[in-house]
Amino acid sequence: MGVSDQPGETMNQQLNAQAMQSLNEADKLTAKAKFYFDHDLLEKSLGFYREALEKREAALGEEEAGVADLHYHLALVNMELERFDRAHEHYDRATAIYEKLYYPEHFALGPVASSEATCFLREGKLEDAEKACLKAHGIFGKTLSGEHRLALEAAYKLATIQRALGKGADALKLFQRVMKAVDTPLGPLEEFKFLEALIQEDQGAAEPTEKAYKEAIDLFARRRNLSRLAACLEKYGEFLKKQGRDREAEPVLKQAESFKEQGRGLSRSQDIFPSTLLRA
Repeated sequence: MGVSDQPGETMNQQLNAQAMQSLNEADKLTAKAKFYFDHDLLEKSLGFYREALEKREAALGEEEAGVADLHYHLALVNMELERFDRAHEHYDRATAIYEKLYYPEHFALGPVASSEATCFLREGKLEDAEKACLKAHGIFGKTLSGEHRLALEAAYKLATIQRALGKGADALKLFQRVMKAVDTPLGPLEEFKFLEALIQEDQGAAEPTEKAYKEAIDLFARRRNLSRLAACLEKYGEFLKKQGRDREAEPVLKQAESFKEQGRGLSRSQDIFPSTLLRA
């Protein structure tokens, strides 16, 4: 029997070929979108991601892991463009698809929740940011090792949010668990010590504040991270002045200015969790 005598089979073959073509086009469009996003050409990136989403949905349907991933990336681009409502629509869609395909605490949902927490932060919605970050922190705590970059970033972000909400005690409890993972040569213990100093200062605990500042300063100096060392010294100097210890504060603030000058023009990443020092 010839092919022309089997119209159903021919139609399936054509549909499969069309789906594969759409999928290939979606992959090419996604690569272009990522390229433009990396080069801060956000409107172009947004257009290519939208096209990629249409092609992938045409090939595989609307509830597929790759479709969820594209919604996540569309959320990231919209967030950078400060189109926050649109970003949340894509975060919600990505979350819904992943939860249907997997389960509510699957690893794939962690980056989505963490990124949405950042989105809420940029909007000044601290309670919503805390809720999203708690979700991300919980997922990473169950699916990753404690020293993994994503787990540390979520913990640091959560402590920052809790400090802004006046929940310093909660943040300090979080540090008791986190410090076990970061008190290693892999770091970044200095960043958590610096944040701990700020929180202890907010709490009015003078001795723990000074101890944390000194530990952070020592660690920043060892890493030769001059810009962060300058920032930490500056805050420590301001703390000393508030304590009425102006004579001690003066040389600390001069040091801060000196390191700030030395740090200008150095080609160092501003990422406080450098991937070269952490498991990524």
